[in-house]
Amino acid sequence: MTGRDVAKNPRWELRVLVVLSFVAAGFAGLRALAQSPPAGIPAAPPGGINAAKLPDTNGVHLGMSQDEALAVLKQLYPGNQLTIYYDKTPTGAVWVSRLSGVNGSSESMEVHLTMPPSPVQVAEILRTISLDPAKQPTMETTIASLRQKYGKELTTKTGPNMLTWAYDEQGQPINPQGPSNWSPSDCAGGGTLGMVSGSTDPKTPMGVDAALPPIPLAQQLPNLTKNLCHYNVYVRVQLGTGTIQGTQVVSQIIIILDENSMMLRDAVADQQYFEAQAASKQQQQQKNAEQQKAPAL
Repeated sequence: MTGRDVAKNPRWELRVLVVLSFVAAGFAGLRALAQSPPAGIPAAPPGGINAAKLPDTNGVHLGMSQDEALAVLKQLYPGNQLTIYYDKTPTGAVWVSRLSGVNGSSESMEVHLTMPPSPVQVAEILRTISLDPAKQPTMETTIASLRQKYGKELTTKTGPNMLTWAYDEQGQPINPQGPSNWSPSDCAGGGTLGMVSGSTDPKTPMGVDAALPPIPLAQQLPNLTKNLCHYNVYVRVQLGTGTIQGTQVVSQIIIILDENSMMLRDAVADQQYFEAQAASKQQQQQKNAEQQKAPAL
């Protein structure tokens, strides 16, 4: 995650509306060119992602559209507490790639969104809560609250201060299995696919070449599909603790939510699209070169 800047333009909402209008007009063509996912890449649930079924923190759900996420975050972080970041694809399409909210020293939230041509949706959320010493809950109370929200945590090897949950893309709890040296707790916040930093000025967004490295997709697929952390939905909570009068209390809560299947699917779709664009450009250049050859004499 990068540093959090503070928005300085009080008219940022108007800027967002202008950018989103441009995005809505331009993305329809991009999505029409998206290809089906290759073998091994998880298909989206029937009917697409339903954000309401996926886990959230403070009302921000994985799978939300950028409009939905903006609406919630504007309420949580009003005014200059919210910073909006923009990126641009090689085709010139600008989108909101990251949202960053900071409420003094007590709380912050980073929301990362996927890039087009797939629908722009919330793929990762990082929330940090620092609790005032006078309001620090007990460890027992905090874990009970987390279980009420996310269900019973998975059994992992990470210790009592780290809790992990896993779900499928329809929000149903699952218990993914893997080799002895693998743990589901590694799959939230352990590195994202295609998540970018962005620029705070929509007129000068950062350029993004693709979601994946500049290597042919066919060469990348074996490693992408064998990584167990590229599948499913994860929540990981890390608790900072202390002791007050002999009772263990929680001083900090870090919550990470990742929709890894969607990130993998969208990163591959991005790569397919940009490779198709590059191939089309090369074919056009070759055609132009042939047309410029001297005629037979």
